Amino acid sequence: MDWEVLLPGISFTLAGLLGLWISFETNFLFPAETFIQGLHATAMFVLVLGLLLIPGGLLKGGTPAPKGLSAAVVATLLTCIGTATLLFIIVY
Repeated sequence: MDWEVLLPGISFTLAGLLGLWISFETNFLFPAETFIQGLHATAMFVLVLGLLLIPGGLLKGGTPAPKGLSAAVVATLLTCIGTATLLFIIVY
């Protein structure tokens, strides 16, 4: 695991999710539709960037080959499940 890549990935992902939540749930704060559309685009870009960095931080040096179930395997599975859940929420 490489924390120098993983920590910004997690931070970007959380910032992107927060930006999406702000843009969809608090529309009364931003009366201009063009601002909301720009916030959607920027938040999605930051979210995708974070989702691209997280596996790179988890899988640095190759896939983990533990004897038992280790933290890297659990984190990888949680990332896959979280990404699939997020895509399911966005699509449906």
